[in-house]
Amino acid sequence: MRHGQKKGRIRRRLGALGLVFGLGLGGPAADAGAQEPAPGEAAGEGEGEAAAPEPANWAFRDASRPVKVIVLAGSIGAWPRQPYAERLGEMCRNVEVKNLSKTGFGALQLKQRFRQQVLDNRRVPLGRGDDTSEYWLVFQGGLNSVGMPESTNNHMRELFALAHARGLGVVAFSLTPWGDESDRRRWSGVAGLVYLRYTRKIVDFVLSRLEPADALGDLARKRKAGAEAPWEPEELPDVGVDLYSAPYLRDAEAPLRDEAALRRELERDPTWKRRLKDVDEAERTARLDAEAAAAAEIPRWFLRAELRSFDHIHPNVEGHRRIAELACPHLPASWGCACPELPAGAAAAPAVEEEPRSAVEQVLLPFYPRWVRDFLHLLGEPG
Repeated sequence: MRHGQKKGRIRRRLGALGLVFGLGLGGPAADAGAQEPAPGEAAGEGEGEAAAPEPANWAFRDASRPVKVIVLAGSIGAWPRQPYAERLGEMCRNVEVKNLSKTGFGALQLKQRFRQQVLDNRRVPLGRGDDTSEYWLVFQGGLNSVGMPESTNNHMRELFALAHARGLGVVAFSLTPWGDESDRRRWSGVAGLVYLRYTRKIVDFVLSRLEPADALGDLARKRKAGAEAPWEPEELPDVGVDLYSAPYLRDAEAPLRDEAALRRELERDPTWKRRLKDVDEAERTARLDAEAAAAAEIPRWFLRAELRSFDHIHPNVEGHRRIAELACPHLPASWGCACPELPAGAAAAPAVEEEPRSAVEQVLLPFYPRWVRDFLHLLGEPG
């Protein structure tokens, strides 16, 4: 059986189960997979402390480049050797770039840094007086707070709204592929499903693929429009760039893990067994199939070995070149970018159109248990 056909079979089975459990007839609401870490359990994966104030005394100085671009990211953006921010300035003739990326900063600290270094910086006029420059924020962050994906998405949402309110356009880069078999606590066996889901939730928010309730969870109630209202344009980036799914960066041909062994691991996992102790055999089989298949594919979402620097998270010089090349075709025409031709198959495949849902499914989908919605979405991703 072809892999895509198997995905479709599992997806249909989960969809049918969602109809049953969406009607409130039973089933666990807990997320799928092995024991999840507590929020922020790993170093650098919680919200962290507030960003310490730094003097905001920088300014754009090149009057010949009318498009002013502020790059804001964590340690990947702060890479010291030919980072993608520098390459964007070389590719795009109208752009002057200021890189404000900061090692160790999660989404909360990056939002605070944007306030301190941009909005409160009197040397950045943002349209004041006779300034006619065009301003853009290029954002790529969230990995340092990946353990709290809904909080991370909410801070990014607020950051995008702040930028739009002051007249900046927003280009958001997704997270880049990351992970390695040697990182056993986060990625070994079925435990990797937790971090795969965390990462994809952040990626999919940046790419405007999620509804507010799915992206933000309980934090959706903080929205001015209300938790159930559609997204307001200012809450989302103007341009989203999918770096995570691009074969140019991820090891899309990596060998699959042993699916049968992962299935046995799930069956032995005490947390998994506890969550499914009261469900029938059909649901149990569907969840085993879905989770074992997803866990087997995890190595294909790691950064390619030849693009790694000192670890499996941070791209090297070649990785940064590829990030800039992947982003270039998506950048605004006003930037004047000259984009190199990408190799065939380098970019992420377009989102696959799903089969139309029945009227009953469309009505009941919001009431499916979270694990059903998460795995319907997970299985719909390009692989």
